[in-house]
Amino acid sequence: MDSGMGDKLKGMKDKVVGKIKEEYGDLVNDPEKELEGKLQQARGEAIEKAGEVKEDISEKVDDVKEDISDKADELADKANDKIDEWKK
Repeated sequence: MDSGMGDKLKGMKDKVVGKIKEEYGDLVNDPEKELEGKLQQARGEAIEKAGEVKEDISEKVDDVKEDISDKADELADKANDKIDEWKK
């Protein structure tokens, strides 16, 4: 699993666990547990967003690599055509 997807899953897990802690803290009137849950949810959101950014960057890098490869192939074809013309 790539790190972007891993971060997204970890972030989602933290958000769910944090929500459970928040609700538990509210239910038993434990403000510290409630706050801990809210903080874990915020942490989960940040980790999830970081995972999305990593995935976006990875996709962009792959696109650039493909574009460069295509351009290199085009240039090689043009160079080979010129060489063939000069041989005649």
